[in-house]
Amino acid sequence: MLRFMRENTGSWIIKIILGLIIVVFIFLGMGSLGDNRADQAAMINDIPITIDEYNRSYQNTIEQMRQRFGNSLNDELLKMLKVKEQAMDRLIEDRLIADEADKLDIKVSDKELQDSLVSIPAFQKDGVFDIQTYRMVLTANRLVPATFEAMQRQTLRQSKFTDLVLGGVKVSDLEAREWYIQNNSEVAVDYVKFDPSSYTVALDDTKIKEYYEKNKDNYKSEPQLKVQYIGFMPDVYKAKASVTPESIKSYYTSNPDEFTTPEQVEASHILIKVDETAQPEVVESAKKEADDIYKKAAAGEDFAQLAKMYSQDPSAQENNGYLGKFARNRMVKPFEEKAFSMKAGEISEPVKTQFGWHIIQVKSKTEASKKTLAEATPQIKEKLLADESRNLAYNAAGESFDAVVDGDSLEQAAIITGNKVIEVGPFTMKGPDKLPEQGQNTNTDNTNREFPNGPEFAMKIFKLPINEISDIIEVGNAYYIVKPIEKKEPVILSFNEAKERVTASLKSELQIEETKKAAEAFLASVKNGEKNADAATRFINAAKEKMFDVKSTPLFKKDGNIPELGREPEIASAAFKLSEKNRLVSEVIKASDGSYYVIAFKEKKIPGEDIITENLASMKKQLISTKQGAIYRAWIDQLKKSSKIEIKPGLIDG
Repeated sequence: MLRFMRENTGSWIIKIILGLIIVVFIFLGMGSLGDNRADQAAMINDIPITIDEYNRSYQNTIEQMRQRFGNSLNDELLKMLKVKEQAMDRLIEDRLIADEADKLDIKVSDKELQDSLVSIPAFQKDGVFDIQTYRMVLTANRLVPATFEAMQRQTLRQSKFTDLVLGGVKVSDLEAREWYIQNNSEVAVDYVKFDPSSYTVALDDTKIKEYYEKNKDNYKSEPQLKVQYIGFMPDVYKAKASVTPESIKSYYTSNPDEFTTPEQVEASHILIKVDETAQPEVVESAKKEADDIYKKAAAGEDFAQLAKMYSQDPSAQENNGYLGKFARNRMVKPFEEKAFSMKAGEISEPVKTQFGWHIIQVKSKTEASKKTLAEATPQIKEKLLADESRNLAYNAAGESFDAVVDGDSLEQAAIITGNKVIEVGPFTMKGPDKLPEQGQNTNTDNTNREFPNGPEFAMKIFKLPINEISDIIEVGNAYYIVKPIEKKEPVILSFNEAKERVTASLKSELQIEETKKAAEAFLASVKNGEKNADAATRFINAAKEKMFDVKSTPLFKKDGNIPELGREPEIASAAFKLSEKNRLVSEVIKASDGSYYVIAFKEKKIPGEDIITENLASMKKQLISTKQGAIYRAWIDQLKKSSKIEIKPGLIDG
């Protein structure tokens, strides 16, 4: 049965086209296939979610991440995004929503289902639903209309229910206005930074030894693990993969944007900044300055040199005003409209945008184009072969896992798919360095090759119980079934072994302590400065007296991203509590790098009424979405609290 389920899961293509629908399908009855099996991933109100269901949800989540992040997706990002938890949460939430929809007897009519199907771009030809395309897409992905339509009906049913929960969320104009002001006001501060690296501390062996004795539990050896595993590498199965002309055509039809190059402009610009709220005379003065520069460019002076000399774009010094190639909807509207109306080689008169006056030089223009099916075929074929190879590798892993579930040993499970059991280790959380000398399986030789995705492999298996065979584990593009056979637990390192680490820790800790003391002493001197002087004057005078360097930030918003300082939420939060009447912080602020700051109010800018009015509609839409998200999460959390949820130990935290 497990094999049947895997074969009907669909290839990676349908996951791209249909998104989360696959996850919803799990609750149409397929879960019952595993009800009497030992391969349960979780129990929701005494109804099981099987390992196969979880694996499908996990693969869907991974594929969505690939579509979103492309080549940026790596092990670290996957860990940060908590993909395992996301995959399980989707299953749990869909199960709970389906149960609630059952209670209200929510149904989807045939007309509603039909309307949704004809609106899916993957099933359209020239913008219109095409029955042959529909059947071709489903056939290419091993789905029949009845199965897919059941999936879609369940998706619509759950959507109806969530609309009932969230449909009543409203936002008033006043609420949206206040929200916009709060999130789009800007503040600037003066600051003195106290850097730990500038403070010298005295260390000797006695202090280091004392610190080690107090903190020795922090200085342990790394745990080590030895495992046996069966590996299923897509490259091994590529020779068995095949791609039909029909599936190539289906992919080409379903993903038109992938083969279309939009119209593009290559341009440089010179910017003379003008604040959105500037007075007319300031705007006109900047316009005159831009006009003078335009005349020089039009007379033949080198545009790049003019940009370097006059442009107020922060990056102008590095790139001489060069913006590269860009498509429509990438630049602010007035700039874009002008750039796309120009010919290659032309230089525009000054163009006004929210940033100021721009002089644009168009270097080249590229017309929109689209690859033909014949031109795109090699690219599509390679992708579909890779996808099919992964499917074949996963199916092979499933065959071996079926055998494990039925009670076979790891060695017997390997023989079923022509593989070998490999032993590797002991290794740390960095993962194995090299593959063993013997082949990964009977079809390949891995002698002296680096172990692929070693850290991710280690992260996923270190919490597995000793001598227990794992579920199917995905690492990179490969699949593994793993049996840990020996584990060395961490032990406290001797003083000599840990001395270098202990010394660095103690030094850093003492430097931070000295830094905090210096910052607090400075803040106290500001507070206790000249009685008749305001806080700003006392701040500047105290800094001069101590010979500290006072710097100023540009205006920044509440999100914590501060130019030159980076993302520092604590500093941003403190800055927005300051005002003309309350110019000085009450306490020193510790930054993310261990530095300390003393800050003082410089200026604050609130959006003008015209800007607020212009953005009111989009503000309300965004705030409604934010509110709906919060209400949905609170509702789901309450459902979870009132439900009995048991997740297999080690499944999502391993």
